[in-house]
Amino acid sequence: MYFSFRNWSKIVATVLLGLLLTPALAEYFQNVKSVKRQPLYRRISVGTGYQILTIDSETLVAVVEDKTSTESWKTVLNYDTGYIASKVVAENVCYISRMDRVVMPALSSIAVLAEENKNVKGERVVSRNIRYVISNRRIRDLSSYGSEIYSLCRGLTTYMAYEEQQQDLGNQGSQVWYNQNSCYRLDVLNLLGIDYCQAQSV
Repeated sequence: MYFSFRNWSKIVATVLLGLLLTPALAEYFQNVKSVKRQPLYRRISVGTGYQILTIDSETLVAVVEDKTSTESWKTVLNYDTGYIASKVVAENVCYISRMDRVVMPALSSIAVLAEENKNVKGERVVSRNIRYVISNRRIRDLSSYGSEIYSLCRGLTTYMAYEEQQQDLGNQGSQVWYNQNSCYRLDVLNLLGIDYCQAQSV
C-alpha cells in the first residue's frame, strides 16, 4: 500500500490549512464567548419625577435609582443572591434584606410592568407593599451579597433589615416594635412600596 505524490500533497495542504485556521477559529470563538449582552435601560415617570431602571440579564441584577428633587435613593435587586439593598443618600446609610420573591416582580417582567404602570403626573400608586424593620445588626462584610450590593454600600453604615412578618430580627424570643413615624418610604417604579422602619425591642 502506498500513497501517490498527489495524495501526500492533499494531506500536507489539509494539515497546513488546519494549522493556519486553528488560531483564527480559537480567537473567533473566544470573541463570541466574551461578547457581553448590554444592560437594558429605562426611564420611568414616577410622580413628579422619574427613576432610572437598569437590568442586567446576565448577572440577574436590577438597579433602580430615584431622581426626584425631594429625595434621593438607589436600590439594587439581586435576583441571583436573593438580596435587596437600598442606599438612602440623605441618611448616608444602607439597608440589606432578603428578597420576597412572592411580592417582588420577576426580573424578566419588571421593565414591562413598570412601563404599563406609568401614572398620571403627580400621582404615585403602587400595587404591592412590603415593610422591613431595621435591626441593630451592622453588616461589616458585604462580599457575600454580590458585587453590585458591595459597590452600593461600601463605605456606608449598613444594617440588616427583616421583613415585618418575620418578627425576629435575628433575636429569637424578643418582641419587636417599630415606630411608624420612623419609616422611610421608597416607591419603586410604581410597582412596589418599600418601607424601612426603625426597630424598638422590648
